[in-house]
Amino acid sequence: MSSTEVSVDTDRALDSAMADVGEALHLRRRVFIDPDLHRALRGVADGPEDGEDARGSARRATANFLLDRHDRVGPDARKSELPRVLYLWAFAELYIDRPAQAIEALRLCVEKEPRFEPARLDYAALLALLGKPEEARKALGDLAREADKPQVLYVLGTIAESEGNYAEARERYEAALSHDPEHLDSLFRLAYQHDLSGDDDAAIALYERARRIRPTRVNILLNLGVLYEDRDEFPRAAECYREVLQVYPNHPRAKSFLRDAESSRSMVVDEDMERKEDRRNQLLRTPISDFELSVRSRNCLAKMNISSLGDLITRTEAELLSYKNFGETSLQEIKDILVAKGLRLGMRRDEVLAAAEAAEPEMPTLPDIEIADGPEQAEALALPISDLDLSIRSAKAVATMAVQTVGDLVKVSESELLNQKNFGSTSLSEIKAKLARLGLSLKA
Repeated sequence: MSSTEVSVDTDRALDSAMADVGEALHLRRRVFIDPDLHRALRGVADGPEDGEDARGSARRATANFLLDRHDRVGPDARKSELPRVLYLWAFAELYIDRPAQAIEALRLCVEKEPRFEPARLDYAALLALLGKPEEARKALGDLAREADKPQVLYVLGTIAESEGNYAEARERYEAALSHDPEHLDSLFRLAYQHDLSGDDDAAIALYERARRIRPTRVNILLNLGVLYEDRDEFPRAAECYREVLQVYPNHPRAKSFLRDAESSRSMVVDEDMERKEDRRNQLLRTPISDFELSVRSRNCLAKMNISSLGDLITRTEAELLSYKNFGETSLQEIKDILVAKGLRLGMRRDEVLAAAEAAEPEMPTLPDIEIADGPEQAEALALPISDLDLSIRSAKAVATMAVQTVGDLVKVSESELLNQKNFGSTSLSEIKAKLARLGLSLKA
């Protein structure tokens, strides 16, 4: 293909993407199987900025969008002020889980072109998800009457979800998916609702469906990874985070989550082996004197320098029977005792691991601490944990500790949180920041 043909094709691709978001999404799939187009778009995206007009900025923003370089779209899109390019900017921000920037892009887009229906719908949905249902209804306006459209059903679902009507929200998302099985927004929100309600199987199935729709979104992969971590499926979790980092090598949450998943994988293996070793050693150290043996059996074992279960199980039946005054009756007596412990004569020490019973973990308790009085602080302490809007990883960790209110949370120390499964420094920093905004802190 000649350079002239590449230039013409690139211009056509950029013009199509700036005119139609659907075409932009289609082109984005093509970019990564067409090396000439990919190279030409990189030339546009990395070209000089000096002296560019609004169209030049729009082309740069669109080229970055088509190349999946989402964090570079915003500055040029804002300078272009073209509604369709502003809309691409909103898409880019949502793909990398930056809703505050996306809402700004959508607001500007709707202001520039109030009759641009896709932007209005996405703007209304994002307002609802940011806890502003009344503003969302106002933004939706007369479009609410078109309830047979998947995106309208999705927006109505987000409004219901924002108002706490979760059953209605699920119905709306499911209705949207009945019209369009690949409606990515509805797939994600429905998966998220199942995730929060503890139905991990349903959540994973929906997240995986959403994951297969290209290009996938960062928050889908992050939430899916957290669910796999909760199941101790750390290789699968790490795979999700690496998928994010393949496109966004410096994504902070993906980098942090990947570190946690890899370290948790090693830690779980090490801790599990350590617990098994402890249970085995404790069993092997059990003294023979703890068992009700006949005098003959006890004396024989003492003369053979067998003082613990560990000493006993390494002996074979033949070895015991070869000892003076040790007969079949004594042998059966000892075998019965060992069977009751899940053991037998002639065992290797490593075989005892299978016989050691797993210890039941205790639910951590929340100690009482003094909390300063005051109406504002009392109100803050009474808030439900859900009002902190924690990430899924953090929310699940505090849920396992029977923490239901902010007042419960401030009774927990940093070390107690860090001892929770799959809870790392990122989650700790999040919780501390949320409490600090309320003028509170974790237990010292």
